[in-house]
Amino acid sequence: MSNSLNRLLVIIYCIIPLFLNAQNFRAEAKVDSNHILIGDHLTFQLSFTGDKHTKVLFPPISDTCFKGIEIIERSIIGVDTNNQNVVFRQKFILTSYDSGYYTIPALSFYDFDSVLLGETNPIHIHVNTLAVDTAAAIKDIKPPLRVPLTLGEILPYVLLFLASALIIGLGIWFIIRLRNKKPILPKLKEKEKIPAHIIALNALESLRLKKLWQQGEYKLYYSELSEIFRMYIENRWNIQAMEMVSDEIIQSLMQQNIETEHINNIQFTLHLADMVKFAKGQPLPNENQLAFTHVLDFVNATKVLEEQIDKKVEA
Repeated sequence: MSNSLNRLLVIIYCIIPLFLNAQNFRAEAKVDSNHILIGDHLTFQLSFTGDKHTKVLFPPISDTCFKGIEIIERSIIGVDTNNQNVVFRQKFILTSYDSGYYTIPALSFYDFDSVLLGETNPIHIHVNTLAVDTAAAIKDIKPPLRVPLTLGEILPYVLLFLASALIIGLGIWFIIRLRNKKPILPKLKEKEKIPAHIIALNALESLRLKKLWQQGEYKLYYSELSEIFRMYIENRWNIQAMEMVSDEIIQSLMQQNIETEHINNIQFTLHLADMVKFAKGQPLPNENQLAFTHVLDFVNATKVLEEQIDKKVEA
């Protein structure tokens, strides 16, 4: 009697965890209708409910898993979580092109250790065909309906005709121009180039009106001042000053026919600008004005006058 009782307790202890585990999982399959016409769409939803730690493998469903039923579309597996459970869902769009009774078989869900977690119930689907009245007389096939042409159908042909006419017209025009020895394209007037010193003087005046150093914006002031100067000598002598450091610019200027005084003044201004921009220096007010004056004097002293430009053109 004692051995029988012990065996019974062991069996109970083994069954209870399985029963409790089964209660935590639920596999479900459903369709929006069990009756469809041939070719109609059917929504099939597959879901699995478990706890938050559940790791489940959805049954692999290929296009040939369901006899007589085809899969048109499938969604990705979605996950919904609440306080206790997690629900995995996947939706399929099905159809059938042959009437009859079909069955979506039971589908099994396993965990990553190949342990069965749940299984859905099979679903029966009836695919109906259109009813045919055999008592009615057979009718002739109706001829095709005449549909009027729309603008969308005519427009491509119209555009093709216009494009062809344009190409032919341009071809004739080119031939006539070539025979008369006339240029095919009219010469474009060259845009009048603004002298380098005009650009620099306008930029200096704009900088003066901003009153940057008077407002404590030293770094911005010297950045704009040095950029105006670099752009001027690049336009004036084609020196790539925007890519040079200050010492390289001074070396390039020494190769030009420029008075030493102006080069020394510019060297002072560039080094002062570098100190403000990179060493956070704060020059005195007279130095700020002096740097501006040096650049202004340099532009006025080295500018190309209109008379010089005219002489170059005549030569």
